[in-house]
Amino acid sequence: MYPGHIPFGPSVGSNGDLDGGAYGGDVSMSQFIFTDTNEFRKAVTAGNYETDVKTFTGGRALALQSIEPTLLRTIQEDKHFVFFNKLTATNAGSTVDEFTIKTAIGGYPGSTFNSEMGDIADTQGTYSRQVGLVKFLMTKREVSVVQQSQKTLVDTIAEEKVDAARELKTSVEWASFFGDSTVNPLEFDGLFAIINTTNDSDLIKDARGKGLSYVAQEVIDLAAAVAGQGRYGTITDVFCSLAVKAAEFDQKLDPAFRTGGGNQKVGTPVDGVKTSNGEVAINQDVFIQEAEMPFAARPAPFPAITTGSAAPVAPTIAGVAGANAASKFTSEHAGNYYWAVEAISKAGRSPLALSAQVVTASGDRVVVTVTHGADNANVATGFAIYRSRKNGTNAPADFRLVARVARAAGATTVYNDDNQNVPGTSPVFLVNMAPGAQAVQLRRLLPMTMFPLYPTSKASRPWAQLLFCYLRVAKTKHIAMVKNVLPGNASWKPF
Repeated sequence: MYPGHIPFGPSVGSNGDLDGGAYGGDVSMSQFIFTDTNEFRKAVTAGNYETDVKTFTGGRALALQSIEPTLLRTIQEDKHFVFFNKLTATNAGSTVDEFTIKTAIGGYPGSTFNSEMGDIADTQGTYSRQVGLVKFLMTKREVSVVQQSQKTLVDTIAEEKVDAARELKTSVEWASFFGDSTVNPLEFDGLFAIINTTNDSDLIKDARGKGLSYVAQEVIDLAAAVAGQGRYGTITDVFCSLAVKAAEFDQKLDPAFRTGGGNQKVGTPVDGVKTSNGEVAINQDVFIQEAEMPFAARPAPFPAITTGSAAPVAPTIAGVAGANAASKFTSEHAGNYYWAVEAISKAGRSPLALSAQVVTASGDRVVVTVTHGADNANVATGFAIYRSRKNGTNAPADFRLVARVARAAGATTVYNDDNQNVPGTSPVFLVNMAPGAQAVQLRRLLPMTMFPLYPTSKASRPWAQLLFCYLRVAKTKHIAMVKNVLPGNASWKPF
């Protein structure tokens, strides 16, 4: 073979040149035109990052596929169930869990003083019977026989069992804070609903859409209130959102009020707050958020709105402003707002219904009237009420949760928005979690259990995972809340 000749074609002649081939004889470099070179290159190179194996040709078709052997998860893990992991779990003997609490020993300070022969006052302790209702948390999983037989990254059945357990824990964690049996009777009541129902003004602080004090005065005051006469408790833990932990505690708390040794500085992570009644640990929890967007605005992989006959029917909504003495709308809040609502049922949420724009002035109350949709198989048990930011839009992503409310009897449910609940904020919960106090516990009728289900006409292995429990708050005087906290780093601001 002499310079300028290349092997090209089906065979090589005795003199080293190509015989025949695509060009019917010897082929020189001058005859190997650019288009042929391009086709030759494409035939032996790796391709242009194609990912659909059905389209592979040339050298790309020769390549082995590469896959990372580790399943890369972006999901909640056991460390994220902060409240669940701290709860003491005890057994409930029945779906109706009865217990007795003692709230007073009788008398008052100084009530036992008497004269030598005076009549002795008759006093006694105060006892009451309480009832808690166990709720039934369930999830179903199913893996086909084919999937079990395939070579996969992980054991699919084991992975689904773990995911089912995490799904149950997610429900418990969220409901422990925000569950409300009046809105959805299948839920147990969480701290927010219990504190609001108790309505003890000494145990509720209102940040009014602002941040916390630089000395965490709200935590100090509430810890003192719980420790005071008539309550005799101790706050051991604070639970707050990640944003509140970072912006309100880490970035603001005076070093003099920080627990732990070392050189405490503003801007460094805070483990706890020093109070006159002991140290209070600060726990950040991903399930406490600066309110919620409507389901329709939440990004994947959040479940889509329930559709079809299972969906609760979307209501209609209207808002009307008018002056009211209970209003907390001030001059800085005056402006234009939209309201929106989703119907809530066991099946999920309805599509979002929007109001017209409402002009709101200082001292106004906006009466939000929700007209119920036509009942179907899944009657709405409650509604999620949302409000836009001041002078914002009616795009779903521009709404944040104001309140979840129970469905009223009749054709309409009315919610009076006095700006008592500020959208885009989050609560900070203070709890007595000392094990011996038994103030807050997870009461279980059935611990987390896998229950086999039997396939009928499918080659699969189905099962249910169950957890029958509820949050028992036996000492409501040992829990407190700072509501409407807006962290300084919030990107969505209500006003």
